[in-house]
This record gives sequence, C-alpha cells and structure tokens, in this order.
Amino acid sequence: MEAKAESVRYVALDPSLAGACEAMTFPKFRHLLLMRPAPRYPAEGDRRVVQSLGVVAIADDRPVGLSLAAVPDDAKTGAELLSVFVDASWRGRGLATELVARIETALAAQGVEVVEGSYTTGKAATPVLEHVLAKRGWDPPAVRTVSVRFTPVEARTTPWWGRAVMPRGAEIVAWKDVTPEEKQRIFDSHTAKPWIAEGLEPWAHERLGFEPCSSVAMRHKGEIVGWVINHHLAQGTVRFTLSYMRPDLARRAAILPLYKASIEKVAEAGYTYCMFITPVEYKGMVDFIRNHCARWIGFVGETRGVSKRLAQPDR
Repeated sequence: MEAKAESVRYVALDPSLAGACEAMTFPKFRHLLLMRPAPRYPAEGDRRVVQSLGVVAIADDRPVGLSLAAVPDDAKTGAELLSVFVDASWRGRGLATELVARIETALAAQGVEVVEGSYTTGKAATPVLEHVLAKRGWDPPAVRTVSVRFTPVEARTTPWWGRAVMPRGAEIVAWKDVTPEEKQRIFDSHTAKPWIAEGLEPWAHERLGFEPCSSVAMRHKGEIVGWVINHHLAQGTVRFTLSYMRPDLARRAAILPLYKASIEKVAEAGYTYCMFITPVEYKGMVDFIRNHCARWIGFVGETRGVSKRLAQPDR
C-alpha cells in the first residue's frame, strides 16, 4: 500500500541528520549539513560567514527529502537556496513544494528578505524544479550562462571545423612559450587603449595556472593577439576557461584556428572531454555555440538564476 504524503513530518535540519542527508545534496554543500559557520562562501573571495539552514522530510523514521539554504551574516540579502531533493519513492506527492515553502518560512524568520538560487538545465529534474518554483511564486528564471561538454571527435563534426583558416602572417604557439615580455606588451597596449573584453584579460587568470598541453596563443606579426587558456578538471576533462581574439581579427574568425589547435592538443594529451561555460553577456560566443555547435555535440545546457522576495512575519 502506497504511503501518503500526510504521513510525512518536517523537521529543522540538525547535525545528527547530516549523515543520513549526505546523498540529498551536492558534494560541495555537504559540509553545511553539520550546521557550522562556513567562511568564503558562496563565491571565491567572498569573506562573509554563512550559516546553513535546512528542512528535512521524515517518513518511516528516515529522511526522504531535504531543502538546504545558506544565510550570510548580513541576512537580509544574499541568502541562497542551494538544493532541493526528494527520494525517488516519494516524488510526485508534493514534498518538493512543501520543502520549498518551509525553507522560505524559515529564511523569513531569520530576517531574509530576498532568496536566490541557480541551477543547470539538461537534467530530468529541471522541469519539476521549475514547476515547483513557479507554484511558490518565484520570479521567472533568467539565463546566466550557456555551458557545453563535448569530445574532440564531436568537435571535428561541427561545421566550423573545416573553415578554420589562419590569418596571413600568424602562427600558433603554446601559451607556456609566450614570453614575459610579450605578456607585458599585451598589458601595456590594453592599458594605453583598451581592446580586451572585461573578464577575458589573461593576467586576471594567471594565479589559477593553466593546462600546459592545450593552452595556446596566436602570434601575429610579432604580437600576441589571441589566446585559449585551459584548466584541467577531474575525470579526463579540460575546461576552456578563457578565450579571446583581438577585435580586428575576430571579425575574420581568427579564433577558430586557435580552438581547433587547442582541441587537437586535448586529444593528443589523452583527455576525453572538453567543456566551457559562457556568460550570456558574451553574445557572440553564445550565438556561436547555439548556431555552430549545439546540434553536433553531446551536451548544451544553461545556468539559470531565480529569486523571490519573501513575505516577512509579523514581529
């Protein structure tokens, strides 16, 4: 006989439930199940301290659902709904909606006025989550980034692969072979007359290091004019972190030979997958993904952001 949703009770997250709830949230959030203040979250460089807040659905004396949020020390803004999970055997009975409703109430009781969240499309649960948030009166989702994941073999099937033509007088070199003097000239020329899109300056990412096999640059008439700088991720994946081409050459699609060279080096190095995430502010790159990549590669998804202004309890 199927158990009814009425037999479920909801309790505040407690450290004693951490072990039983581990599988109900993402690995990067599991430390928050212990309810300990955590610094430098949610963004790198953010020195605020946050406290976790959660609601657990209990049935048959075991957790069957969890909603988890983070509340910063300035509680009115910056609270984030991190995850919502319901055990497969209990789905379709309103538990997710109730978990969201109860975490909203708990956040409002802490003085939170606005709660935000983000998620990635391309998963079976995405439509369900969006339906739950819409029922709870969250604002419509807004696309923040477009992400792709593909193999070098898939890349070779894209229509742009055969159209990657090097500009006359250009050569491709490994980023590790770009000299300090060349990097300084990039910096000096940009400082004198800005030509690099904000956030795509190579020096802004130097502290992160780079994947040496597949990170490349284009040297044109003696100057570095473009780059593709990558980083190694787990499970045989390379992330294309940073790519840019000087505007006059970008209009001639000079970035394509750099992408091609980098992907070929990814394959030579034995990596299985390439991935990158593009903020929607970079419209040209987003259009390139959707028009010249999406139909030929394994995964294209979006990161969407949502938010809700919470009704404040009478005090």
